[in-house]
Amino acid sequence: MRTNRTQRITLRLSEAENRRITRSARSCGLTKSAYVRQLIVGYEPRESPPANYFAMTRELREIGNNLNQLAFVANATGLIDEDAYYEQVARLRESLRRIEKAVTGKSDGTDEDMED
Repeated sequence: MRTNRTQRITLRLSEAENRRITRSARSCGLTKSAYVRQLIVGYEPRESPPANYFAMTRELREIGNNLNQLAFVANATGLIDEDAYYEQVARLRESLRRIEKAVTGKSDGTDEDMED
């Protein structure tokens, strides 16, 4: 649905304000006009996810599915494939480290709170 926008508003901004709105709009994947229109109607635009967000979430779902299958077999048989389990746990930890680095730009490098 395309809206016929015929009204124009002229707005003066400082350089800092202009940089801020440009940066905010760009981080949301919007033009400055689209960003301001969303603010006007009461919607606070959110930043677009990192470029590799969908690959990261797909990998986490895959690891979760593998761990779920291991848990199902362990529940049904009373046995667990420890090598497969620890391989998936290590994969999960590494994936979480990469995601943290991608999102925050840093990783604390510790696994103290994730120890078995």
